Amino acid sequence: MRVYLAGMGGLPWKKRNFYDFYRLDSFLVILSDEPVHKYKDFILDSGAFSYMNGRKTDDIDWDEYADRYAAFVLKKNIRNYIEIDVDRVIGLSEVERLRRRIEKKVGWKSMPVWHVGRGYDYWLKMCTDYDYVCFGAFLVDKLDSSKYPIVTKFIRDASRLNARVHGLGFTGFKWLPKLHFYSVDSSSWLAGNRYSHVCKYKDGRVNIIKKPAGCRMTNLEELAWHNFKEWLLFSNYADAYL
Repeated sequence: MRVYLAGMGGLPWKKRNFYDFYRLDSFLVILSDEPVHKYKDFILDSGAFSYMNGRKTDDIDWDEYADRYAAFVLKKNIRNYIEIDVDRVIGLSEVERLRRRIEKKVGWKSMPVWHVGRGYDYWLKMCTDYDYVCFGAFLVDKLDSSKYPIVTKFIRDASRLNARVHGLGFTGFKWLPKLHFYSVDSSSWLAGNRYSHVCKYKDGRVNIIKKPAGCRMTNLEELAWHNFKEWLLFSNYADAYL
């Protein structure tokens, strides 16, 4: 299983010119000179949910945003890019229209995102029409963990239809060995940096060592690099064994 590390966290790998890991980045914050093809593999998210923060959705020109997104994907030759999955805001038919608009400009298919509101038949349609799809119910739909076992059916049927499945925003250590995603992404490695805690990889998971009361972290840049490396150990483990 591929674990893509998302989020910025001071970009500790850039300062050391290290790109040998799976990376997911957002169109909204990605640097124009980002060397996407240096990474082991790269996925670009549309950044649409972040883009809506502080904006009235009625004022957003989604066609303009889609065109800028498509132009960047094409310019950087990004093979795996995620559709603008804002179903709850503009409706599924509009999301599909934007998807077609982007794919026509880019020249190759996007990664569509399944949400609960799309229904299971739509999942099967996605997996029939696309060879790399996203299961997006964890964050946006807040899928309860009691329903996680059902996800195995989604992945099993996708495999039957020769589609790979990416679990968006999911690195639950308990469930990853049970839910056989082709890939997942997480920004959880940033939590240690945010609270000055130390991440420590051991036996297929990353544990958090909380900062002792009254203790002050003096080198946040080194902490970010350390936490990144511990998550990289987990990513390498998942790549080999999950």
